[in-house]
Amino acid sequence: MGKSLNVLFIEDSEEDAELTTTELIRGGFSPYAERVETRPGMLAALDKTTWDIILCDFRMPNFSAEDALMTLKASGQDIPFIITSGAVDAEDTVSLLKQGAHDFMNKEALARLVPAIEREIREADVRRQRRLAEDKVRILSSAVQQSPVSVLITDPRGVIEYVNRKFEQITGYDAADAIGRDLGFTILEQGGTEAMRTLREHIDAGTDWRGEFCSIRRDGQVFWEYVTISPLRNDSADITHFIIIKEDITVRRNYEEQLLHQARHDDLTGLANRVLMRERLHQALGKAGREGHQTAVICIDLDRFKNVNDTQGHASGDEVLKEAAARLSGCIYHRDTLARMGGDEFVIVIPKVTEKHNGTTIANRIIELFSRPFMVQGKEFAVTASIGIALFPQDGSTADVLQRNADLAMYQAKERGRNRYQYYSEEINIRLMAQLDLEARLRSPLLTQSLVLQYQPIYNMQTETISGYEALVRWHQPDGSLMLPGDFIPVAEEIGVIQDIDKWVMITACSELAMRMQDHQRPLRLSLNVSPKQLRLPDYADFVAQQLQLNQLPANLLELEITERVIMQNDDQTLANIRALGELGVRLSIDDFGTGYSSLSYLQKFPFKTLKIDRSFVDNVCHNEPTQRVVDTIISMARSLNMQVVAEGIETEEQYLYLKSHGCDLAQGFYLSRPIHGVDIPAQLTA
Repeated sequence: MGKSLNVLFIEDSEEDAELTTTELIRGGFSPYAERVETRPGMLAALDKTTWDIILCDFRMPNFSAEDALMTLKASGQDIPFIITSGAVDAEDTVSLLKQGAHDFMNKEALARLVPAIEREIREADVRRQRRLAEDKVRILSSAVQQSPVSVLITDPRGVIEYVNRKFEQITGYDAADAIGRDLGFTILEQGGTEAMRTLREHIDAGTDWRGEFCSIRRDGQVFWEYVTISPLRNDSADITHFIIIKEDITVRRNYEEQLLHQARHDDLTGLANRVLMRERLHQALGKAGREGHQTAVICIDLDRFKNVNDTQGHASGDEVLKEAAARLSGCIYHRDTLARMGGDEFVIVIPKVTEKHNGTTIANRIIELFSRPFMVQGKEFAVTASIGIALFPQDGSTADVLQRNADLAMYQAKERGRNRYQYYSEEINIRLMAQLDLEARLRSPLLTQSLVLQYQPIYNMQTETISGYEALVRWHQPDGSLMLPGDFIPVAEEIGVIQDIDKWVMITACSELAMRMQDHQRPLRLSLNVSPKQLRLPDYADFVAQQLQLNQLPANLLELEITERVIMQNDDQTLANIRALGELGVRLSIDDFGTGYSSLSYLQKFPFKTLKIDRSFVDNVCHNEPTQRVVDTIISMARSLNMQVVAEGIETEEQYLYLKSHGCDLAQGFYLSRPIHGVDIPAQLTA
């Protein structure tokens, strides 16, 4: 029969408790076990049974390991407490061990469980024996001599009178070498002054104490001990001796330090992580404030790193990150901190900026080193760096502000073309704060309530009558002004709200056009710009058909303007929607034609009815021969493909007459009419 063992499981998984019980039986125990998962349940169990060991799950929905540890302490019982879990944050593990947990055990690797329980039970026995030592010194002397931990007995001054065999084995000192010496003689001198002071204070006060010491063996080897000191009193309550229990915790201490290192360093690159960087930055700012020098925070983001991940895979991306870390490490001094913040972002902290070692010198060195391509699976990749720099104290007095401002400067460097550095300035902050405000307002669920449509007439150049209108979205601002689409549509596309705007424009414009046509009993063509993201929606053509049916609009009166760039991306869903819209009868127009993406094959392949000459050509058409040739070619090509030509942005009579005389079909621009509100359309049509 196995050794009896009363084990209390604080565990919300009955299956895990049963698996652990099986492991105990396999290890030679005959366990009696109960399982609880709440504080009341634990208190009840502690009251009715004497437990040899508590095995506690780290994280439960209503009762954490820390709560259980506090409950045990409050009960006054001294029961070994081992935490078991699948995965625990390193800092949480260290914290709980320091709060009194005796060990941590991974549920997936219980090979250490039985030895750990045996060890903790032995240590609990030692502690219980220590409390009875005043009355049972003679009885316990044999047990102390054979204890698995070091035991020392001193006089009231701390002079050693007795050491056990384990002390001799661990330290290398014979009893004869130790007796008569101060109990702290094995404490490492370097850094031991504070330890000795603490030790002496408790001896002088005659109080219990427990803590950790770094000690040195006779052969010079350094090791860590967990030390418990308790006074022994006679019947008169006078202190006659001190008993000291020492446990070699070198393995556990190394494990804790390993966990701490992992918690403060990046696994991939070995660099400091965000936690350690913040600690170093706080330290640097404190010293800079006292001594009156500058500290620099440098944010680095790799340019085009996503291309490596997307084309070569994340394993190759990791190799680039490690090489980038090595290159960055070559740019700093030993006192600087280089940290990987996550992804492809790094931060350098320069504690003390000097004339020779500053943000500019480091940034230039980084740019130089990153000018060399990265080799990935035999291929060269250009991965450069965008760098932002913020200085203490002028750019911020706290770590949060400095890091944020360096980050803002880095994004400014990216916007300016990448592969460069940028110092933070208040102008950057103002501009980017305005950008953030714009993004926040665009994300507002009330956005469409502040949008308004204006309509610019499109004239038939032969009859000089209005053939239709282009709907143009505007955004009402808090100051009463209207923001033009060029100032907010690109941002809306970037943050993913453009689809909501496009949907609102389609619904509102179709409704407005239907109403005006009913009033005037004449067909009017409605022209709308379409976002590339709308065309990637599987149900976009169905949505357009629904709006036409809802407003009883003929499909040929709706014209959707699509840029050349969208077509050239060759997205399958986009091309499918273009075909479906053509089959529906909707007119399709190529917007900004001739700006660099032109492809005759696409014009022939898809049902486009209109080419829209970009305003950049219209601006120069009267006085620039190359532009005139381009415009004439576009018009001629459209004629051969049986397509209409629209010229946008006409601002002068000269432009209008030139385009009319060269066969342009339709025109719009300020020369003919500025955009108007929908309510003004009737007056314009009857003028």
